[in-house]
Amino acid sequence: MATNLVQIEKDEEIKQRLQAERARLRQIAGLDQPSHFHRPVERAFTAEERNQVTILFGGFTWKHEDLIRAVFQGCGYRCEKLPVPNVAAFQTGKEYGNNGQCNPTYFTVGNLVQYLQFLEKEGIPRQQILDNYVFFTAGSCGPCRFGMYEAEYRFALQNAGFDGFRVLLFKDSDGIKAASGEPGLKFTIDFGFGMLNAMHLGDVINDLIYQIRPFEVNKGETDRVFREMVDGLCEDLRSRKSFEIEERAPEWAKPKFKSNKVLRNMANVFGKWHEHMWGKDYLNALHAAREKMNSIEVDRTKVKSLVKITGEFWAQITEGDGNFHMFDFLEREG
Repeated sequence: MATNLVQIEKDEEIKQRLQAERARLRQIAGLDQPSHFHRPVERAFTAEERNQVTILFGGFTWKHEDLIRAVFQGCGYRCEKLPVPNVAAFQTGKEYGNNGQCNPTYFTVGNLVQYLQFLEKEGIPRQQILDNYVFFTAGSCGPCRFGMYEAEYRFALQNAGFDGFRVLLFKDSDGIKAASGEPGLKFTIDFGFGMLNAMHLGDVINDLIYQIRPFEVNKGETDRVFREMVDGLCEDLRSRKSFEIEERAPEWAKPKFKSNKVLRNMANVFGKWHEHMWGKDYLNALHAAREKMNSIEVDRTKVKSLVKITGEFWAQITEGDGNFHMFDFLEREG
């Protein structure tokens, strides 16, 4: 009986036919010349732009964010914190971001896009937003999705019509710079110690407020006192005069430091480190904060459950819709 089957006797011919068919299918699917991803080249954020460019950031508690903003401002930068992400930000993130992302990605990415849209509604032209605002966030590498946040921000910004908006990264391998490799924010000793203090203070204050508020006698007193305390610490971080060897050195030594850059920089590093470790200004600010906390009247005889919250980093510290106002709920439940 006659058949229409192709008779192939050699293995080499089979391989050739398979390769030809595979090439035909790849061409149909548009995979014959794949376009590989390359990190976009951004305009650098330069020192000359400091007077007109505002740095945006967010993703922490209000205590951390206020303290971080104070450090930025104390170092000569214009800075604003983003609002607490809400459900509308989540929906914005889903609209302009990739599919299948995690909950924190949609909230944080959508929050940035939503804020830029708000600026545009307030009458600021889009090009002016691209020129006069940058976003500052942490970056990483490796397989964790945290390493993809940078790309997610840019993807959503592009889809929302803000293509070219600059994203500044702080990475363990690169420090602070724009993705183009050009220096942006200058990582100085003062900036580094200031941020370290801000993060430590934010962590401690965030823990203390949840340990004190459930036992307060006068409702609302804890929030009021901590607001005043954080404002005082912010003012200290913002206005603290940094150590400069040319101002502190004896008169006879000042010309030596002024003429020798290496010696001057080395002395400044050790001086700033000494001020950070043993300086009285920082301790005085902490003592004043402690006195404010001690003024809160508490009743420790109240029986309260101790709840420890673990899990995803952002979801366990945000104080809004991102974790369904979890902290407020737990305190209301006693």
